This record gives sequence, C-alpha cells and structure tokens, in this order.
Amino acid sequence: MRRASEILSLNSTWSQASRNSGNGAKKGCSAMDHCRTYKLILSNLTAAILLFCGTSALGQSNTDFSYFAPGNILPVGVHGINKREVVSQDWTFPLQVGTITGLHAYIGTQLSQYHGLNWNNDPRLFHYPSRDNQCEPRDWTVTQCPSGKGHQGVDIRANDNSNNKWNVIAVEDGIVTTVTSNTTVAVKHGARTVRYLHMDMQSIREAGIKIGSVVHKGQALGHVSNIMEGTPSTSFHLHFDAYTGTAAAGNFYHVYPALIAAYRRAWGLPDNVDNGILEPDPVREIASGGEALPTQPDRPVSQSVCQNVSLSTPLPEVDRDSFVSLWQHNCSIMGMIANEETGERRFVYFQPKQSIAGIVRADPVFFIGKNDAGTISGVAKLYSSRCGTISFPASGSTSQASENPVVVLRGQRPQRDSETCKAISTTEEKLEFTFLERVSPDVVISGPDLEPRPERSTLSEITRNFLAITFYPNDAGKIDLLPYFARFPGLVEAEGKKDSKGGLIPALSSDEGGVAISWVWINKRALYTDGLLITPKTVAYSMAGVDPQACDMQMQPTASGVSAIGSLDEATSRCNAVTAYLMGYIGFAGGRNFAADYFGRQLKPDETLDMNNPIVAWNWMRTMYSHESGHPVVIDRDTFHRGVAFGKDYIESFYDGNQSAIRAVAFYSDPCNFAQLACKRPAQENSSSGGGQKPTELLTLVAALREQVSFLAAENKKLQSIVGQLKPFKDTKRPKKIDSAGGNNQRRPLY
Repeated sequence: MRRASEILSLNSTWSQASRNSGNGAKKGCSAMDHCRTYKLILSNLTAAILLFCGTSALGQSNTDFSYFAPGNILPVGVHGINKREVVSQDWTFPLQVGTITGLHAYIGTQLSQYHGLNWNNDPRLFHYPSRDNQCEPRDWTVTQCPSGKGHQGVDIRANDNSNNKWNVIAVEDGIVTTVTSNTTVAVKHGARTVRYLHMDMQSIREAGIKIGSVVHKGQALGHVSNIMEGTPSTSFHLHFDAYTGTAAAGNFYHVYPALIAAYRRAWGLPDNVDNGILEPDPVREIASGGEALPTQPDRPVSQSVCQNVSLSTPLPEVDRDSFVSLWQHNCSIMGMIANEETGERRFVYFQPKQSIAGIVRADPVFFIGKNDAGTISGVAKLYSSRCGTISFPASGSTSQASENPVVVLRGQRPQRDSETCKAISTTEEKLEFTFLERVSPDVVISGPDLEPRPERSTLSEITRNFLAITFYPNDAGKIDLLPYFARFPGLVEAEGKKDSKGGLIPALSSDEGGVAISWVWINKRALYTDGLLITPKTVAYSMAGVDPQACDMQMQPTASGVSAIGSLDEATSRCNAVTAYLMGYIGFAGGRNFAADYFGRQLKPDETLDMNNPIVAWNWMRTMYSHESGHPVVIDRDTFHRGVAFGKDYIESFYDGNQSAIRAVAFYSDPCNFAQLACKRPAQENSSSGGGQKPTELLTLVAALREQVSFLAAENKKLQSIVGQLKPFKDTKRPKKIDSAGGNNQRRPLY
C-alpha cells in the first residue's frame, strides 16, 4: 500500500504541474518554475521506478527510506535550523551504506526522553525515518541554532546495534588534526573541520589514523562504537559535525541537508540538490505534523540567471557619483552610499529590474543602516504597488567566502493581507548584495579611535615591545639580540621579560620607542612584504617566519612545503602558525578580526595596504598590536605618529648610515616637537634638543611637514591613476539627487 500511495502522490504532483503549465501566464508562473517542477517530477519518477524494482535495484529493500525535513527535531516545540543549504555536494555519507554494501544508516536522537524507549540500543531505533537532531537541547554554543545553544551536529546509527563492526569513512579529503580519548577524529579540509566521535580506539589505530595523517574521501577512519570520555558510556552511534574556527566559538555548519543528499546518492537516487539547496521530496520527505514544507531560504542570484533580466535605465533621481561602489541585488544594480564618520550605509536602487522600476523610482533608498565594527544593521523596505512601502529591521555582515564580497542581511519580512494590506505575520527574509565594482577613487577609511587602554597586563604591553619581537637562546643557551635591536637607543635590557618558551621579549623605555622598533620591523625585517606595500597574508607569513610557498590558499601544507621542511607534522604546524596570525588580524577561519575594529570594514587576505599613508599605518599597526596583546591598544594616535618618526629616523641612522638623523629619545616623547595639540610648552619658548642643534619651532615645522609630505605622496599616486579618466565639465541641468544624510564632506569606504 505504501508504494501505491507514493505513486498516487507522484501522480498528484504531475497533475498539479500540468495545471500550472496551462495557467502559468495567468498566475505569474515563470518558465524557470516549470523547469524546476519538471526536474523534481523526473527525480521522483526515478524514485518510483526504484520503489517498484525493490531489492533488485537496491539490494536490501529500500522502500521505507524516508526522512524528516531539515530543522524538524525533538522534542516537539523545539526548533532546529530551518534551512536547507548543503555544506558540500561532494561529501560521501560517513558510514558505508547504499547499493554497493546494501547497508543502511539512521540519523536521529540518542536520548531516551525524546525517542521514548528505555534502551538506547533498542533494535526498534534502527529504522527510518531519519530525523535532524542538530540544536537538540544541550549547553554547547551553536550560533546557527535559534536559541544559540544546542547539539553541535547529528547522531547516526549504523545498520544495526553491533559494536565495533560498521566502518566510519571520511566524507572528504583532509588532514587529521585531532585524535582524542573521546575517540574524536577531527579532519581539516581548508577552513572547515569535520569531526567523527565515539569510535572504537583500537579500530582507529588499525586504520592508521593519527595526527598529521592525510586522509581521502571514503577512507576508513574506524568503527562505530560507544566510547565517550574514554569509556563505553553512550549508545552505539557516530556523532558527526563540522565547523569553522574553533569548536568553542560555535560556528557549526548545519550538516543534515548535506548528509541526506549524500545518503540519496549512495542509494542511486538523485540528491535533489539545486543551486546548493536540498529541494523538498514529496515522496520521501516528511514535513512537521503533515504541515506544509518549510519555507525555502532565498538563494543567491547567480549571474547566469540575471543575464536574461532586463534592467531599466539609471534612475534620474539617483546620483551615481554619490556611491562608493555598485552591488547586485536580485538582479537589480544598486549603489552603496557610505558615511565613514557616522558609519551609515545605504543601498540605493540605481538600475532596478525593469519589472520593478516604476515601483521603486519614487523611493529608491532600499536599506538604511549602520556599519558597527563589521556588523551592519538597519531597516530594509518591502515595496508593493497596491499596498505601498513598509519597512522591517534587518542585520548581517560582509562575507569574504567568494571572490567578490557579499553583504548578507536577514530579517523578518512582514506578510500582508491581500485585501486589507495589514501585516498579519512575518517570514524570514535573506537579502544578498554582491559587490560589482568600485565607483569612487580609492580612499582610506578608519574605524573609531578607541580610548587607549589604561592598564597594561600582557608582556607586549608591559615591555612596550608591541609586536612582542622575541629572541630565543642559541645552542649554547645564550640569547643574543640582532644588531638592529641591540643598538636601538630606546632599549632597556634590564626590563626584558621571558615568555613561556624561554624567549626574551626586550623592553623599550618609551611607548614611542615601542612603536619605532615595530616600524623598523615592518619596514626592514618583514621577509615577505614589498617594502611598505603589505598584505595581511604577507605580514602573517613574515611574523610566523614561514615561506609563503609552504602553505596553500586554505593554509594547508603544500607538497613543496612538506618536502622543504621534511615533515608533514612540522609543515602543518607552521601553516597553523600563519593561520593563527590571520585569524587575529582579519578573522580568517572565524578568528577575532581586530582589523575590523580599526578599519571599520573587512580586509581580504591579499588586500594591498600602503603603509606610506599614515591612516593605513595607524589602523594596521593597531591591528598587529592588539593581536599580540589580545586587547585594544594602550597608545593614542599622536604617540603612534611620534613613534613612526622615531622609527624613520632610526632607519636612516642605522641602515643608511646617517648618524645625525637620530635625536635624543626624549625628543620623540614631546608633543611640542611635532606640533601636536597635547603640547603644553609656551609658544614663545625657544628650547632646543639633541644637543642644542635646532630651534623647537623649526623642528616642529619639519616634523609636521614630513608627515604631510608622506600623506600627499600617497594621495598623488591615486590622483594620477584617475587623471586620464576626467572628462570636460558640462554645465547641464540635473534633477535632484539622492545623497547620504552626511552630505558630501565624507570619506567613502568600499563597503
């Protein structure tokens, strides 16, 4: 009877599709809708054929294979992750199942209070339907769970309740980074770590799995067992999860949709994945309580989809010159207006789709919000030709996962009654804006100047060695400073501190000296930067002392790196050291991202930063200082600029041989020598420094001019690059333009 009901359901789907096809124009159903409907029908026809074939097609009978929709978890009333994005369409299922082996597996809860049986290995639990149990009530941090806490992944029962029998296999290639007494095997693939828990320890050893092992998709990792905290204290199952960054941070992927897709493929069924989304299957998928299937999240709009969409001409009410960049949203072209002083961000329709141009023309500002240290929050609009415009809150951030940045905002969009236009409910809305091009010339932006932290608790703060430049004992046990540091006039040898590994962090006599020696390092000691043109990645490699050829784009050891170093473990350790710097600097793999605090935006790993520009230098060096201390910096901007002057003079003295370039250490700590507002000296006073060589007024002027010349030189390069693009001015009447509330006197960040 089950087969008959499924075929009737399939027939109903076909009939509905036929009706939609005949009435498509009337109901607004597009050709794309029909294409996807027929694709689903074809998928289910295949499933129906397999159902009739029974054991001959699938080995062991698979007619009962079914599963609950993603996010439908126990206990009833608790919500899981109601999203259907697939982590990877290339995964294989983590147990040996499918047509080749004839073996089955069952995803579901292991807790008696939820499944209702007293014995967690009861044979009655080894059956379909599979059910998502990520976000099941637990105390672990899981950022995607509606409550912010819950079960980190899913639990999977094998073919039956045998112990130490069923193979666990790697879902993808990677390097083993962890093997614990909890029999957790963690395998890193790029920025993603996949974990397999509760296996038999001896089976892991017999599989040859150890830290540093390179494993391949489908390779055996061990056997399903019941080991937890080193003892047999849980049910026979595999716990499976995946995350970025660290597990403690809670950035876990929702793995259930990808596992369902992989399981379908293992049994010779279409995986039902379309554009990265697990499509509902009316034959095998069970919706909650017989209700309608969960609402699908908005998909990213691909360029190929938008190729056939007609755009309107640019809206005359909108000034393209007010934008810092252009973005694509649902095939429309939008401009971003950004006020660096206030952090305000606006997305404005510039070339909307022809189909909505008439609606948005009168009110083209689609989103108004604020960028606060990388988090964008504000108000978006819902347009309607009949009911008018209504607003709703939305927030999110910028993703760097693809080649072009993508701003992703989420909110609860109102749903309105078709007759009264009143809001009657809400539904989750996902707004995506994909970067297209920069409009304004390159400009420098800066995050807020945070108040210097008054207390100093870390070694880099106490020693004023803000980059924690460290020297380690030689083979004889002696610590020798390199000449550039040993001869630095601000060195205080007696106050150096030892780190946990026995290395010496030399101390400096002043904050300006600490800045100066770090400026010397970034200019002269960083091995893999291009002078003062740096990138976060080249600085990270330089700080870690690792050749950039040793690691790939995902910070995994390269073959040449392993060969040069001679050990996979050591090569992995070195790449991990580079990763640690990038995590702190720019948030790579879910790290801290101090740069977002200081630049007010997300930096890319390979983004070029010109340290000749004093604003860029201030932002980036603060990023490095904070990474070393873990805190906001303890110095202010004026102190930093005095320290940079100190560093430049020392470079001229030590490296260029101009001994007269360097002045007394105290000179660089006096704001009056740099025309800074903190100067307390009477204006008419005419003291001298550095042995009475130069009047203070002249030194002040020279220092101020030096900084301005450096800044203007950097700006001149940018101006030269756009001179050829300037057009003759035409005095034409222009309609009123949409501009930001901040007026025209603002810096323009990219996003």
